[in-house]
Amino acid sequence: MLEGLGIDATQEQLYEHVLTHPGLTAVELVHAHPDTPVVDTLADLVARHFLRVTDGRYTAVPPELALQGMLDTRQLELDRAAARVQQLERLHRATPDPLRQAPVEVVPGDQAPAYGLALHSATRSEIRAFETPPYGKRLVPADTKPVTAAIHRGVRHRIVYSRDAVDEQGLDMLRETLTVGEQARVVGDVPVRLAIYDDKVATMPAVTGRPVTEGLLVIRPSSLLDGLIALFERVWASAPPLTLDTAPRGDQLDPDDDRTLIALLAAGMGDQAIARQLGISLRTVGRRVQRVQSTLNAATRFQAGLALGLSRSDN
Repeated sequence: MLEGLGIDATQEQLYEHVLTHPGLTAVELVHAHPDTPVVDTLADLVARHFLRVTDGRYTAVPPELALQGMLDTRQLELDRAAARVQQLERLHRATPDPLRQAPVEVVPGDQAPAYGLALHSATRSEIRAFETPPYGKRLVPADTKPVTAAIHRGVRHRIVYSRDAVDEQGLDMLRETLTVGEQARVVGDVPVRLAIYDDKVATMPAVTGRPVTEGLLVIRPSSLLDGLIALFERVWASAPPLTLDTAPRGDQLDPDDDRTLIALLAAGMGDQAIARQLGISLRTVGRRVQRVQSTLNAATRFQAGLALGLSRSDN
């Protein structure tokens, strides 16, 4: 517990013992701690003014005297370090850096995931993104933790998913973020995988159609960043909402619940993708789609999806 003050576990244990059993001799302490180098530890604690010895008996210097001074010294060191960090940061901002001033920087693939997480953590207002595979790894619900944490601290999330992204991430994973307030829309394809952080910086794969683990482009304030922001807003404005049923219904999806089917239909998902997400047969998907079309008085599934998208846009 006190390693940060330069006191190891053996020293701390012996100090506490003497503190609670004052007046013991070295021999008595050796018997109490047979597996501890008591004699050397006692000498260290006396030299550091944690223990006093009188007539061969040890008593502890009160913690407030023995430790508070060390805490004050360490706090002073931290304050000085913090002031130095601020000074260096001011120098960093004032010093021209050709790489930092360039509108585009290439981050190596092995550094890309950590770089993206750092940008995500530093965002204070809004994150906008186009989501589409490939991701470079198999996605699991735990991958949504940075998103949910950011939403909980007040960062708005507006995400446009491609149908492939919806299919690959799956309903369980999408519900993790939609439940806490992510705003999502869906299109057949997005122009590029893209993330925009607070209008200050954007990232995209170095090569279109490849995962960021093969290289990441970082776009800073420039006409290019302005164009990417405008592109996102144009796609967002025309994309239908992706609204899944997020009401708690236990751990398992209800394959007979048409609310989820309707959401996937409105998203433009194909029969095979819907069957895979709901764990039902293609024949069952076709039968239930026909039932939904009949309910909406739609001649085709396109009309049904359009009707659903328009009704959700009005809400």
